[in-house]
Amino acid sequence: MGIDILVVEDNEYKRKRIVEVIKSDFNDCIVTESYSFTSAWKFISEHVFDVILLDMSLPTFDKTDSDPGGVFRIFGGKELARKMGKRNVKSKFIFITQYKNFSDNINSYSYDDLKSELLCKYSSNCLGFILYSNTKSEWRDELVKSIKELEK
Repeated sequence: MGIDILVVEDNEYKRKRIVEVIKSDFNDCIVTESYSFTSAWKFISEHVFDVILLDMSLPTFDKTDSDPGGVFRIFGGKELARKMGKRNVKSKFIFITQYKNFSDNINSYSYDDLKSELLCKYSSNCLGFILYSNTKSEWRDELVKSIKELEK
C-alpha cells in the first residue's frame, strides 16, 4: 500500500501542481485534498495520514462562490501543527508556502525565521519547510526529498 497524503492548500493552481509532483514521483500514493483550516482538521481528526502538506496561510472554511471562506488565518498551518501536537496526532507534516513574510496583528516573521522556529519546535514530526514558487522548480525536488524521509 502506498503513502497516504493530505494536501492542505486553498489555492487551486498551487494545489494541482503539488498533487502532480506527488503523483509523478509516488505512483502508489493516495492523495486527499483539503482547502481550509476547518476541512483539514476534519480529515486529520478522522484519519491517520502518513504525511500532511500544510499551507501556512489558510481560510477558516472552504471557499464557495458566495462565501470567501471566513476569517483568513495567516498562520493556519502553524495552528494546525499546534493542534495536532496537542491531540497527539502521529502524522508527519511538511509546511509549504509561497510567502516570504508573514504578519498578523501581533506577530511578524520572515520565511527563514518561521522556518527555523517550526522545524525546531516540531523536529520529531516536521519533515520540511518548503518555499513554493510558480517560476522556479527547486520546491519540487525538496518536496520529493521530504516525503522520501518517511521511508527511512
